[in-house]
Amino acid sequence: DLPRTARVEGTLQAEPTRWTTDRARLLVEADRIDGVPRSGTVQLTAYGALPPLAAGQRISVEARLDRPVGFRNPGTFDYAERLLRHGITVAGTVRSERITTLDTRAPAWPVRLKHRAIAVMDERLPAVSAALLAGLLLGERTSLPPDVDAAFRRAGVYHVLAVSGSNVALVASTVWALLTLASVPRRVAALGALVAVVGFAAVVGPQPSVLRATLMAVLVLLALVLERDTAVLNSLALGAVAILALRPIDLHDPGFQLSFAATAGIVLAPLPRSRLAAALAVSAAAQLAVVPISLAHFNQFSTIGVLANLAVVPLAGVATVLGLCAIAAGLVSATLAGWLLSAAWPVLLLLRGAVAAAAAVPGAVLHLPAPGLAASTAYVAALALGLAAWRLRGMRLRLARRLAVVAVTLFVASALAMLGPALWPADGRLRVTVLDVGQGDAIVVEGPDGRTLLVDAGAGGPYRLDAGERVVAPFLWNRGILRLQAAVVTHADSDHAGGMPTVRDRFTLREAWDATAGPLALGGAIVTPLPTASGAGRNDAARVLRIDFGLASILLASDIEHAGEQALLASGAPLGASVLKVPHHGSRTSSTSALLAAVRPSIAVVSVGRRNPYGHPDPGVLARLAAAGADVYRTDHDGAVLLETDGRTLAVTRWVTRTTIRYCLDPHVLC
Repeated sequence: DLPRTARVEGTLQAEPTRWTTDRARLLVEADRIDGVPRSGTVQLTAYGALPPLAAGQRISVEARLDRPVGFRNPGTFDYAERLLRHGITVAGTVRSERITTLDTRAPAWPVRLKHRAIAVMDERLPAVSAALLAGLLLGERTSLPPDVDAAFRRAGVYHVLAVSGSNVALVASTVWALLTLASVPRRVAALGALVAVVGFAAVVGPQPSVLRATLMAVLVLLALVLERDTAVLNSLALGAVAILALRPIDLHDPGFQLSFAATAGIVLAPLPRSRLAAALAVSAAAQLAVVPISLAHFNQFSTIGVLANLAVVPLAGVATVLGLCAIAAGLVSATLAGWLLSAAWPVLLLLRGAVAAAAAVPGAVLHLPAPGLAASTAYVAALALGLAAWRLRGMRLRLARRLAVVAVTLFVASALAMLGPALWPADGRLRVTVLDVGQGDAIVVEGPDGRTLLVDAGAGGPYRLDAGERVVAPFLWNRGILRLQAAVVTHADSDHAGGMPTVRDRFTLREAWDATAGPLALGGAIVTPLPTASGAGRNDAARVLRIDFGLASILLASDIEHAGEQALLASGAPLGASVLKVPHHGSRTSSTSALLAAVRPSIAVVSVGRRNPYGHPDPGVLARLAAAGADVYRTDHDGAVLLETDGRTLAVTRWVTRTTIRYCLDPHVLC
């Protein structure tokens, strides 16, 4: 039975994945739980400094186990669903001091080499430069400062920090060049490069992009050894088939999709003769090929990436080659390794400067809705027909022109379909979505005129998942909401305010409404702040908002408790409402009988986290809501709760089950 604290014994499937110096992920193939034979994979999040651990090592941990928890909302990523696809049905947390090793196993040589390389870089370079070079060489980004990481993402050049084809090509070409300079025969040089590429892949790990690049490089180098012609497109296809045959689940992995799509775009695209034009064409081809994938997974489109790559890719290449040579030289001479890393340092500084300049460009990255299947299909067809038209232009000009017209038409259709949610006019209905952000609040109010108010943004802050980034922003983008009329925090508790800095950073706010400036009009809907206990504690002083539209009324009661409810009742403000967002997640100190008698809600929505440690919602509160005649909806059971009204009828949708119940707000009209 879960949740429970249990003693788990098993074997580490892989090296620990370290997110920070004191937080890591462990994948354990369990064979005993509390001494009872069991089998299955358990994913553990370990807090604190880990003891030395190695893949294949048997360990015993005392962990808190439970079913994986995800956020269930329209247009957002469900992490629990991803774990289930990977066959992981149990997750847990553990303190590092409760991890015991059951055998002594030294890390495999690739791991020892990787750790040694990182240690050399940390010793010889300033901290930020060492972290950046570790990302370029090994895809190791644990120590990269958040602002540097964000700059690479915003500049559209994050791919240089993910080990991929360029890294493998640099390894192969560097070894090839050194062996050729040493007068080694061509076939032996190719064989040496092949061994280096395989060794490099073993060190950095089996990510889809690494496997793809390694398989293609091995096939090309084998062709050189055997003195056979190479077909890059065939190598790409064979690499995809081989990876999916071994790991079919990789088909859903963004890294797999991005890697193969970008490479296919580069291979298929026509390249000009000019070096500068060819560099631009390669960057543009890769970006055009991944547009639907990048939007589907990250809602991002880079406007500066094609140009930024002209500076970033050469600098990253030079730094990577110097770093590779330094690590290799370190096996022979620490002094020589130090010289090479010193030479890499100014290149790394130039690289950071180029990335910072590109990231500072206004509009460097656009956040857009994820495309649907029809839009993605039309986009891919447009690219294919455009490529065919280009290749036929010298032989069958008339056909090429027709194909070009169809390609442009499909491209425009796909763009309109992708941007549709942001372009369609408002339909005159009020929509209020209580998002599933776990133990917290995040409520999106879409007015009848299309303008949007955000009330709270869920949890965030150090060592906490940022609901603003993971839930609120993707939901808004995929709804076609690219700007907010206003965003308000009801009070400073982290489960309400923690995600708001991210939202304010990613979205433009039309006005700085803070609920102290009087009512806010959103088309025909009016949002009115109500008085609470301003001199009381933080919860009781939280802002309470009332939304009115036609016969529909919604009371958002934030986290007020008994004192706040008494102040609300004493204020004389109109409290009767169709919908009550239950205060303080259903805590026993809230939702008093007096408040419920004043509100008389037909619908009560509890925003609450599954398996929260506070026992929310309290059984007594649920009993009082039932006695008041309210139908109760809970984000821990129902996922997001969607309210939609034209002012006469109200539809309430449970996102998990996709079931909708309609309520008639006018008792004299049959709905």
